[in-house]
Amino acid sequence: MKRPAPRTATTRHVTEINRTAILDVLREHGPLSRRDIQQRTGLGSATIERLCSALLEEGAVELAGQVRSSVGRPSTLLRFASSARAIMAVDVTEYTARGRLVDLGGTTLHEESHTFELDGQDAGAARIDGLLRLVDRLTSPETGVPAPIVAVGITVPGIVHEGVVSKAVELDWQEVPLADIVSAHSGLPILVENDANATAYGEWSSGALANAHSAVALVLGARLGAGIINEARLHRGHRSAAGEIGFLLTSTSSFSRYFTEQGDVESTLAAQVQPFAAREGLQGKRIGPAFRAMMARCREGDGEAERARDEFFDSIALALVATSVVLSPQVIVLAGAFAQYSEESAEQLTRRLVGRIPWVPRIAVSELGFDAAITGVSALTIEHARSATYLA
Repeated sequence: MKRPAPRTATTRHVTEINRTAILDVLREHGPLSRRDIQQRTGLGSATIERLCSALLEEGAVELAGQVRSSVGRPSTLLRFASSARAIMAVDVTEYTARGRLVDLGGTTLHEESHTFELDGQDAGAARIDGLLRLVDRLTSPETGVPAPIVAVGITVPGIVHEGVVSKAVELDWQEVPLADIVSAHSGLPILVENDANATAYGEWSSGALANAHSAVALVLGARLGAGIINEARLHRGHRSAAGEIGFLLTSTSSFSRYFTEQGDVESTLAAQVQPFAAREGLQGKRIGPAFRAMMARCREGDGEAERARDEFFDSIALALVATSVVLSPQVIVLAGAFAQYSEESAEQLTRRLVGRIPWVPRIAVSELGFDAAITGVSALTIEHARSATYLA
C-alpha cells in the first residue's frame, strides 16, 4: 500500500503564519518600529518590509508616529489598527436578541435589540427569523459603523456543539444548525456559544473572574448552568456539554426517574420556587423569574418564602459541593437571575460550604451583570476573527 505523500507548508501558509506573528506582536506590544518587530518575531528584514507594506495598504496596521534613535534617521512606528475591523455579538434570550458591534480592540461601536414576535407563530422559528432580522440591521449602513464586520458571535441558553444548538428549551430549539443558518444568510464566519460559557469568559476577561486560573460562573436562568475556566482556558468538555450541573442527581431516588427537559437539580429547584411563580402569574418552569419572586417575598418577611429559600440554597449548595470537589475553582461568580440578590446568595452558599469540603472557593458577585454573556461572546469572537482576518 502506497503511503500518502507528507504534507508540507506552502508559500501561502508561511506568509499567513508570518502575517499573524506581526499582527500578534503589534496587538500585544505596539506601537513598534520595523526593527522592533524583527527582533520580536525573528523574521528577516525583507519579509518584515514586504508584509508590513501589505498590511498598511490593507488597513490592518496603521502609522503611529516616529521615534528618534541615537543614530540614523527616525524610525516609523506601526500599530495594530483595531478600529479597521469589527465583529458582531448577539445575546439571544427567550424574548429578545441583543446585538452589539465591537471593534477588534473591544470598543463598542453600536448596539440595538430586537423583540421577538411570538404571538400566533411557531416560537422557535420566530426566534430564528428575529435573529436574522437583527443581523441584517447590524450589517446595514444604517448603523453608521464604517468598519467591515469580519465575524459574528452568538450566545444562547442551551447546549451548543460545533455551531449546532442541540437543546435550548428556553428558545424552543432542538438540533438547530444555527451557525450554518446565520452563515448562509450573512456570508460571515459564525461562532455559537452557550450562555454560561460566554458569561464565564466575560467575567474572566474583564470582570469578577479576572486573573483566576480556575473559576466557575454559576448562571441561573430558565435553567441552571455553569461556565468553567480551567487552567486559564474555557473548558467545554466532550461534545461541549461541560457545566450542565442542573443534571446532577440529588439522591438515590433519582435512579427511579429519567430526565429530559430538566435535570434532577433543575427539577428540584423549579418545584421549590413554583408556588411563588404561580402567585406572580408566571408560566412554565422557568427557575430564574420564580427565584426572584421568592426572594422578593423573603424581603417582605414571608415565612413560607424563607423556608423555600433555605431549601433552594441547600439544593444549589449540593450542586456546588460536587462542582468544587471535582474542579477546585478559586472563585465562583453568581450570574443571571442571582444578580439582584447576589450578595445574599453569596452569603447563603458560602456558609453551607464551609466545613464540608477541603477548599471553599470564594463566592463572588458578577461585575458585568446582564452584560456578561455578550461581553464574553464578543471577546471570543474577536479571537475567532483574528484567524479569519489575519490569515485572509
